[in-house]
Amino acid sequence: MRTVFRMMLVASLKDRISLFYALLFPILLMAGLGYYFNSPDYHERLFIGVLALSTLFWAVQGVAFQVYEQRNRGVYKLLRLTPFPTVSFVFALTLARALLGLCINGIISLVCAPLFGLSFPLLGVLPLLAMLTVGLLCFTCLGFLVVNFARNEGQINMLSNLLQIPMVFGSEAFYSLSAAPQWLVAAGRCTPFPYFVEGLRAAAATDFAAWGVSLLIVSVFALAMLALASLTFQWDPDRTPFGFRPRKSAARG
Repeated sequence: MRTVFRMMLVASLKDRISLFYALLFPILLMAGLGYYFNSPDYHERLFIGVLALSTLFWAVQGVAFQVYEQRNRGVYKLLRLTPFPTVSFVFALTLARALLGLCINGIISLVCAPLFGLSFPLLGVLPLLAMLTVGLLCFTCLGFLVVNFARNEGQINMLSNLLQIPMVFGSEAFYSLSAAPQWLVAAGRCTPFPYFVEGLRAAAATDFAAWGVSLLIVSVFALAMLALASLTFQWDPDRTPFGFRPRKSAARG
């Protein structure tokens, strides 16, 4: 378990594209929108939204491309020869990505919070870390689901965007949904991201009742996605989910 965890940790650090979208892009977004909308109230909303967006990008697309690359290199075929349970491998990679995700969120906080004079109560730090951890676990498992059903990198991009864009637009990460269509609000509530954002905001405001509800909901989503990711996990790049090999089309003659 330790060897697999260490291997996943090193591989995640080499993922420069995911590091850019999870670290540099949120900081640039915070700086740009923060100076354009010069309002202390919006700065707090923007900061929470940036943390949530970083977590989503790092977990979903990052793990999807990492698993796809390792699977095509035959890494998982070798692991399958060992008595290593699928759920343990999924959990090891999820834990490695979550640990790095927390470090990334910490860097974003150290850069962006002083930049706009933001401060949060010490009582909210631990609940905030707990919410970020559960969110990272949840969205990493979602990344596993994406790569389990994608056949190539183009499909990974397509499926990731199909999931991430409705999540972001169906949440109040960057704006209020009070005037939004009800179908958009209802669609967003079917995903874990709005509850994740609400949990982060409640932790920052030390509203522990609302934080506990959000944490519970995101945890349920995380467990469900972990089970689905383990069930549909593919060790072989030539197999589809649930272990079936795709039919080869007949050659034209």
